[in-house]
Amino acid sequence: MATQFIDRVQDTIRAHNMAAPADRILVAVSGGPDSVCLLHVLLELGYAVEAAHLDHQTREGESAADAEFTHALCEKLGVPLHKASRPIAAEAEQSPLSFEEYARNARYAFLTATAETQGISIIATGHHADDQAETVLMRVLRGTSPGGLAGIPPVRSSGIARIIRPLIGAYSRDILAYLREHGLPYRTDKSNADDCYLRNRVRNFLLPELTIVYNPRLPEGLARLAEVQRAENELLDEAASRFLERCFSAGRVDRGVFSSGALACQRRAIIAIGWRYSVDCPFDRVEAARAFIMVGPTGAAFDFGGGVTLRNARDRTDVLTAAPIRDDRVIPLDVPGETRAFHRVFRVRELDARTLGPLMRYCSPTRQVLDADAVTEPLFVRFRRPGDRFIPYGMTGTKKLQDYFVDAGVPATERDGVPILMCGERIAWVVGYAVAMPFAVKKDEGRVFEVEVSDATE
Repeated sequence: MATQFIDRVQDTIRAHNMAAPADRILVAVSGGPDSVCLLHVLLELGYAVEAAHLDHQTREGESAADAEFTHALCEKLGVPLHKASRPIAAEAEQSPLSFEEYARNARYAFLTATAETQGISIIATGHHADDQAETVLMRVLRGTSPGGLAGIPPVRSSGIARIIRPLIGAYSRDILAYLREHGLPYRTDKSNADDCYLRNRVRNFLLPELTIVYNPRLPEGLARLAEVQRAENELLDEAASRFLERCFSAGRVDRGVFSSGALACQRRAIIAIGWRYSVDCPFDRVEAARAFIMVGPTGAAFDFGGGVTLRNARDRTDVLTAAPIRDDRVIPLDVPGETRAFHRVFRVRELDARTLGPLMRYCSPTRQVLDADAVTEPLFVRFRRPGDRFIPYGMTGTKKLQDYFVDAGVPATERDGVPILMCGERIAWVVGYAVAMPFAVKKDEGRVFEVEVSDATE
């Protein structure tokens, strides 16, 4: 049994090109059954592993006991352990995010920072097939896009590291059997039984009921659905991106080009346009907007949500922000680390400028480098505010951000949706456009901070 389980994990690693035999892997170890199993299996497979544990300081001291258990386990197995402790609940109360989302961000930021500090390029987490089934079912209940049905990706990027899920093809029953066979102890998180969380209700009640009454192989079916959808989603994303470039520019949708596109591309294009204006589009609004662009009368208007209006001309649809989009949140970035903000993922890592090559080629609208010596205050991201000024790269005096947008040809309808990377009270980077002169890297050596921005798809 144990040999078959180990072989299955190895097959998953190979199928998704997760790791090479010589790679070092940082394993996220909570002390629970999944992470204990993952750590042991990777050791059995001969990988060079290190462990990381973040104590959330929650559950009336139980998280501290989890940390002690993890420390003892790693000592017994001869695995180096990197650990930290933070009052996550107290921090989350000062954040606009929910506790669950804030804690998730904190964990991944800790893992990414630890991996970068230790020079490790692969992070392994204990997500398994039952987690995948629960995730897909939860998204179906809430309503989701085809991308949501892809569930938890087996591999994804996080800064310089890749996050892998070697147990994604294994089920909880197999994991527990493996632990019993090897006599491996583990900790049980009592919050997993708390029915105030949707995932716990799905895990403890809904999924077992559906499995018993309707389909004994439902978890397998949901996990298979995610695998199929993930492959098809990658293909559709590529097609939709090319379609969006053809039909949307400078705040205008070409109605003719849009109407000629495939239905799936039309829907994804509308969702992507919504993200650019900080508008979340549920399915009904996507469909209504799609119909409006294709057959809505000339001169008609459509409320896109979030203060954004679509207005039809004969051959185009203008995206208008008659009233400014006011999102006054200020979201700090983990440095180094990964932060989700405004439907985007901001990844920050520290590099040596000598490894980058010519900066004109290295930097792009979604990737910028800052002089680390100039970053003397915390980095955070927000949208523009009245009176914003900065020194664009290549200039010596300050310029109003509003005037910069005008000179750069940024459509008025898009300006309120451009993220502004701040260092303390100073603009460091107008994301997608100019880096501020005081933060620009002026020589090809020394420490730099790379900031990479992508759409939040998970």
